[in-house]
Amino acid sequence: MTDRDEGPRAQTRRKTQADLHAAALAEIREHGPVALSLRRVARRMGMSPAGLYRYVASREDLLTRLIAAAYDDLADHLLVATGAADERADPDASVPSLPEVVGVEADVADRLRAVALAYRHWGVTHPREFALLFGDPIPGYAAPPGGPTVAAMGRVGVALGRPIIEAWSSGRLRLPTSWTEVGTRSGVTDRLAPLSHLDGVDLPPEVGIALLLAWGRLHGQVSLEVFGHHTWLFPDGCEPLYRAEVEAFLAQLLPAA
Repeated sequence: MTDRDEGPRAQTRRKTQADLHAAALAEIREHGPVALSLRRVARRMGMSPAGLYRYVASREDLLTRLIAAAYDDLADHLLVATGAADERADPDASVPSLPEVVGVEADVADRLRAVALAYRHWGVTHPREFALLFGDPIPGYAAPPGGPTVAAMGRVGVALGRPIIEAWSSGRLRLPTSWTEVGTRSGVTDRLAPLSHLDGVDLPPEVGIALLLAWGRLHGQVSLEVFGHHTWLFPDGCEPLYRAEVEAFLAQLLPAA
């Protein structure tokens, strides 16, 4: 729906919601998620705190919106990296500039590399949003079960895991024995049920384990960089270190075709 399809009142409300999101995100970037205050957000918008409640139910509601939007933005970056820009949450939004973008017909190793680099790129260019998603828990806040944050987080899982699923489907994925053994342990298989069907594909437990360990391996390096643990060694950024880890990861999981 375009602005011309909406009435003036709907246009005004949609713009105010967008301004609210931008103001809250600015507060997050300036003060961090724990210190998010509806009063400060209202002041930044030139609105009374009472007026703000016409657009958001509570601080927790606003945090839920911000978290879901951050997950969606991360997912969109990952999708663009593998030529799936049309799957973005808002296909009309501007396409992000990424280190590498490959097409759907690219070799699966190139697709996994592009996704991994996009994951780091989003993290280092959105450090406050990264902290909102993956930093310390926010005291007093709990995401609503089955709410928008769950759906948005699922989009990240699909976008990040798709190249690994493609590698498994094509017979290219080489899993270490220790990984497959974890998936067969008592009780683990049942708990892997949420990862047994992803992106329209039925997956065995060992692929679910591979998805978890792959994310952990990439995410760990990005976290160390975003939270400043490698600044002493790489003051200009850890891309060379991260690329080295990605190449080692690819060599382990994807033997040469």
